[in-house]
Amino acid sequence: MSRQTEDQSPRAFAWRRRFAQMVAAIRYDLSWRFTRPGALRQRFEQAIANLPQGICLYDADDRLHLVNEQFCRIYNQPMSRLRTGMRLYDVLADSCSLGNYPGRSLDDIYAARKAFIDRREKGIFLQELGDGRLIAIHHQPLEDGGWVCTYEDITERRKAEAQVEFLAHHDSLTELPNRRFFTDRLNQATTRATSGNRCALLCLDLDGFKEVNDRLGHAAGDVLLKNVAMRLKDAIRSSDTCARLGGDEFAILLPDSSAADALRVANDLAFVLRQPYFLGAFGSADVTASIGIAMAPDHAVTADELMLKADRALYKSKNARQSLPVVFDEALDLSPQMETSRLQKASAKKSSSDELQEIADDLRLALKNGGELCLHYQPICDARNGRPVVVEALARWHNPVRGHVSPLEFVKAAERHGLINQLLKWALASACHEAAHWDGNLKVSVNLSPLNLGLPDLLNSVEQALGDSGLPARRLVLELTEASAVDRSSDTLERLRELSAIGVEIWLDDFGSGYANFEYLRYLPCHVVKIDRSFLAEYEKRRELLGGMIDLAHACGLKVVAEGVETAEHLSLLQSLGCDLLQGFLLARPLPSGELQAVLRRGLPYHESRSIVPGTNFAGSNPAKISSGA
Repeated sequence: MSRQTEDQSPRAFAWRRRFAQMVAAIRYDLSWRFTRPGALRQRFEQAIANLPQGICLYDADDRLHLVNEQFCRIYNQPMSRLRTGMRLYDVLADSCSLGNYPGRSLDDIYAARKAFIDRREKGIFLQELGDGRLIAIHHQPLEDGGWVCTYEDITERRKAEAQVEFLAHHDSLTELPNRRFFTDRLNQATTRATSGNRCALLCLDLDGFKEVNDRLGHAAGDVLLKNVAMRLKDAIRSSDTCARLGGDEFAILLPDSSAADALRVANDLAFVLRQPYFLGAFGSADVTASIGIAMAPDHAVTADELMLKADRALYKSKNARQSLPVVFDEALDLSPQMETSRLQKASAKKSSSDELQEIADDLRLALKNGGELCLHYQPICDARNGRPVVVEALARWHNPVRGHVSPLEFVKAAERHGLINQLLKWALASACHEAAHWDGNLKVSVNLSPLNLGLPDLLNSVEQALGDSGLPARRLVLELTEASAVDRSSDTLERLRELSAIGVEIWLDDFGSGYANFEYLRYLPCHVVKIDRSFLAEYEKRRELLGGMIDLAHACGLKVVAEGVETAEHLSLLQSLGCDLLQGFLLARPLPSGELQAVLRRGLPYHESRSIVPGTNFAGSNPAKISSGA
């Protein structure tokens, strides 16, 4: 009884399983070793027949010993036409008779193939057949003097690779070169331009494209963009390069062109593009084009500078609203922000081009040497309890000769003379370094110029400032003017989304003072809007208008800042309307860093550990980089 129990133990069962597996393995091995020769050959032939590649085996006398059906399918040679013992010359002759080698003689094909075989080298070569298919041939010499080749039809693979390569450098919708491809061409052209080969850059933007999208739908907009692309390609020379930069923005590079040539081409393009478009089932559409022109080396010697100048000329063309091309000129007031500033602040001091150039020269030295520029900080407070939530960094410049220089003047000079990026980097670095010493929840905001958004390295500048200072990205705010918001190019939106993705908050400043409206908030990655100070002025229906703007912003999930709060009446009105944040002289004036630190040490910082952005938790975000404006 005990012996029977022992045999049924788990250890005995395990031993029996292993023994059964060993027997099965030995039986399988012996079945191959002692199988009938005919059965083994049958299995071998089945394996060869089912290979996905064609295969041919030749002996040392170049006689065919083995061929499979896949080879016959590739070369359109029925198995009945090929037989064991055929020489390579005869196999090639049969293939030539089927049209696989058009334009080549049999002797030439055989001589080239035989020369390769006789070298006794392993290799791969490509063969194009008469029907356009591409075959990859893998040649392997054998020790007995023979050789074996495998054949693979790689036509579709090469087409897919070519398509991937094409899409890497072209826009998928219009099939025009994309920004990456165009930038390479532009870099080459500007490099040659320094040697006397002038070139022209045309930047185009469609006027009325948004209305087509809104009226007929995005599918109709796509058809329109394809039509625009075809007209552009048909209107330029083969040596010119036309690209879609994103959205409804296009650019054209004209090598070896004068300003007069470029203006003529631009006028022709404007005429061609304003002709009616027929969009099939979607109906018809009418758009025009604004065009900005810049020349190398006349206006710039690098691709980035030339693009910036052409963009400025484009802004001028667009603001004119006459569909007339504009050639870049230093005397033009080219920044949309400056257009708005000029209308809003008519009392500000106007500078001539010469004076702006002198201011820019002094500013360049100030940025290089340090000491003259500084930041003042104005708190933005919670409307409920008056505690600072954000501190706005404001650039100040005191020149030993000029004395105090208005930000309106030196920001304008920086924009016009290519210093706005340097000014931004300085402001970002200074503000982030200062804010890193504040209470852990107090944020700092830096203003961006519209031109800053056109800089490809904006994200890198922001990340560098954050990384160098150790300030977490969640504590940085970037404020955009309405002029910035009007630019809805895909590149601009992508830069803003990248900044938002690392934890930086995006605010829209001076809201309601210019072109922007709540429609822009649909696509901007915006967290907060700042109502322009002009809405606090005494006029009829002030309460109704302010209340409506605040309610609409809240309905969009946004917080609201009111700037220009200077009286107790302003404070009471905004609190009663549910405004979230307040900024103005009533609460605090802009303060130098030292005075701000003294105020903060008195216990005013905002201590609640949450973001003012609804539904956002940055507790786990990593320190990142930031960009700054003046």
